Amino acid sequence: MAMDIFSGANITVEVGSAGTTVATDFAEVPEVNTFTTSGFESTVISVKTFNSAYDRKLLGTKSIPDISLAVNYLADNTVHQKLEQLADDQKRCQIKLSYFEDATKENGFYVIYTCFVSSTTIGGDKDEVVTKTFTLAVDGAAIDSGLITAGTGE
Repeated sequence: MAMDIFSGANITVEVGSAGTTVATDFAEVPEVNTFTTSGFESTVISVKTFNSAYDRKLLGTKSIPDISLAVNYLADNTVHQKLEQLADDQKRCQIKLSYFEDATKENGFYVIYTCFVSSTTIGGDKDEVVTKTFTLAVDGAAIDSGLITAGTGE
C-alpha cells in the first residue's frame, strides 16, 4: 500500500547518545511545540562567462541548516534536562525525527542526525505556555534514514 500525505501532528523527536553507529538509547522528547524541519541545502557557485549575458550556476558542498526544536517546557522532565545538559556540556547527540502518516504511528519515515545543542531560549507570556527552544546544529550528513512500516520495528 502506498503512503498518504503527512501531517505535522504525527511527528516524534527523540534524542540519543552520539557515536559512530546509530544510538540504541533514544528517548522521546515530550511536549514538542513546533513542527521540526529537516533537509539540506547546497552552496551555489556563480560562474561568470564573458561574452554571455547570463551567469552559470554550479552546486558546491551540502550542509544541513540548524533545526529549531521548541517544546512546552517541563522543568523537571529528564529528556528536557538532557537537552539542557547537552547544551551546557557542548557535547554531540543523535536526534531522530520520525514523521508518521497518522496517529497509529505504523507507517512513515525517519531521519537521524548527529548534532550539538548550540543554544537554548525560554519564552512565553502571561496567557501562554512557557516554551523552550533548543537550536540543534547538525554536524555533517544524516547518519541514517528510512521508511517505517507496520511490523518492521524501526
